[in-house]
Amino acid sequence: MPSVKVVVDSGEQGSGVVKGLEKQDIDIEILTLEVGKYIVNNRIAFERMTVNDLLKSIFENRKLFSQIKDLAGSYDRPVLIIEGEDPFSSGRTINPASIQGLLNTIAVSFRVPAIFTLNEAETAEVISCIARVEQSDEV
Repeated sequence: MPSVKVVVDSGEQGSGVVKGLEKQDIDIEILTLEVGKYIVNNRIAFERMTVNDLLKSIFENRKLFSQIKDLAGSYDRPVLIIEGEDPFSSGRTINPASIQGLLNTIAVSFRVPAIFTLNEAETAEVISCIARVEQSDEV
């Protein structure tokens, strides 16, 4: 069986996601990436952020939109992974409609789907699963 490889941004080195990928026998190549945090192949790349980062971006959305625009412009199938507890939970001070509006803009205007995970282990599982499927098709 050929090995599966994921290119990882140097800023993610040492994260629980990288450790999770390594536990799943994914070959890791660490590079300083201009766009994205995890690259599966020339079609698919992931941007990863926490729920708290997402909520902060509602007030500072220029950086997020710039990142998403660059990701969408560089890859055919870009994906945003949002990691952490439910951003719509009732304990939050941000209006759920604002969160939904941000996600709608990302999905519709930039054509970037968002996948929610609870933690770094789940994020590694999502990336690993997609990498295995994508790279098995390349053979």
